[in-house]
Amino acid sequence: MPKHSQLFLLTTLASAILTACGGSGGGGSTKTSLSGTVADGYLRGATVCLDINGNAACDTGEPSATTGDGGKYTLSDINAGDDTKYAVVVNVPAGAVDSDNPTGSVGKAYFLSSPAGKGGFISPVTTLIQQKLAAGASLEAAESAVKALLGITDTSVSLFSDYIAAQGSATQTDATTAGRYARAHEAGKVVAASLQAGYDSLKSDSNAKAVQKVLLAQAEDALTVQKATSTDTTSPTFSTTGVVAADSPNTLKKILAYEKNGWASATQSVSIDFGVVAGGQAVGCGLPLAGLGTKATSGQVKDLRFYITNVLLIDAQGNQVALKLDDNANQARDVALIDFEDATGKCPTSTGTATTYTTLTGKVVPGNYVGIAMTLGVPVKSADADKASLNHSDTTAATTPALLTSSAMAWSWQSGRKFSKIEFVPDTPITRPTGTTTTWNVHLGSTGCKGDPTKGIVTACTNPNRMDFSFAAFNASTQKIVLDLAELFKNSDLSYDGGGAAGCMSGTTDPECPGIFQALQIDLASGLPINGGAAQKVFAVKAK
Repeated sequence: MPKHSQLFLLTTLASAILTACGGSGGGGSTKTSLSGTVADGYLRGATVCLDINGNAACDTGEPSATTGDGGKYTLSDINAGDDTKYAVVVNVPAGAVDSDNPTGSVGKAYFLSSPAGKGGFISPVTTLIQQKLAAGASLEAAESAVKALLGITDTSVSLFSDYIAAQGSATQTDATTAGRYARAHEAGKVVAASLQAGYDSLKSDSNAKAVQKVLLAQAEDALTVQKATSTDTTSPTFSTTGVVAADSPNTLKKILAYEKNGWASATQSVSIDFGVVAGGQAVGCGLPLAGLGTKATSGQVKDLRFYITNVLLIDAQGNQVALKLDDNANQARDVALIDFEDATGKCPTSTGTATTYTTLTGKVVPGNYVGIAMTLGVPVKSADADKASLNHSDTTAATTPALLTSSAMAWSWQSGRKFSKIEFVPDTPITRPTGTTTTWNVHLGSTGCKGDPTKGIVTACTNPNRMDFSFAAFNASTQKIVLDLAELFKNSDLSYDGGGAAGCMSGTTDPECPGIFQALQIDLASGLPINGGAAQKVFAVKAK
């Protein structure tokens, strides 16, 4: 062979070898692609990425694609091996379209994920599995745990299979393999709805891993309650019209703050004073009040207690830092019982105490704080690592904090607490369609609850009814937080009760609740704060 031909062949061969190895000095590698499907129902318009840096978010430079019809996606130009090395993350924007509702968008953003090597089908169910992997479980153990949560013992069912295609026309009540895939699909809807309910309030946080951990724990609680209260716990059914574990933004932010920082560095002492007024009038047991509500009703308070939780101090940059409350008879597990009743006047000694409690204390990470946020209510669980049951806990159990054992603040029919017990007795009896009554109540509490705390079953509620509020400017040294009864009753006729419970006891159909919930800036239908309670005037900052 001529020398120039030999040289050409050697050059061609060398070039081929270099190309296979990624080129001469280019540091590249063989490329591949990853294709799959994204669903709650099939999702169109969602962003899929390979989570190369492991931060549970889609970042610039990571392979990404947008899902098309049927939830299909393809990640191209991936380094060979990366497709089985890194998890897949999906950002589902509010404008994405779900095939379960093809005529409209999903409405609220959320996220999905799937373990490394399992990007063929990504769903809310695979997202639960990925979270368990992140917590240290093996892939097999993580899938088994989620299967147990869904009541699926069929070994032929894989939670990484396309549950929509596999279910065909079956329903989740069918005792067939297809029916079990239908159950996985319905459970996925519950998880997605739960993630949507809380994601908006946390998605701006840079720690995506912590955000996802908090929200997926709530979603798993929702499934746990539905399984435990299903008519057939062996083959449970799941539904988004059942319990969706939603909660107020401040509740989620406090849990997230603990996940990120814990309490170890909280060493700066803080005291926050509370007061109560009715417009310009002083309020207390035995003190007369006038001009309240739409009919300018006069009378006296009979009880005035409420729970405060999720206290977050705000620095000049807008960062919210959790306050760890001190432990005492009126404070524990991040909850404080603020108590203005003193068992005098119309405040009965049978249900009240002479001792009041109007200042909460705690510790925070050292810093300069200019604002404050908090919640009126009791959370389902404590924010700390123990995640102890709080709102729905046994009032007689030795492990229940003292401030949650008061029978006066308990709702036996909900196994929960009255977040507020504000009771007003007009000078003239209250007119009702069936007669008269003496007391106009504001008993705020969670409703639509399922579960049984006495049996260790986590309890979740369709309507949390926790009130968030915040103040961009607050100085604990010179100012206090004041409850204004004139604002609370501004939209209410305290001389009349249209039916149901006397006053408002949080019922969605109670004619007295719309006015109270409007004042508290809680959506009566969902039990969630309206725009974070930004427009509320029931609580205000006043000088000490």
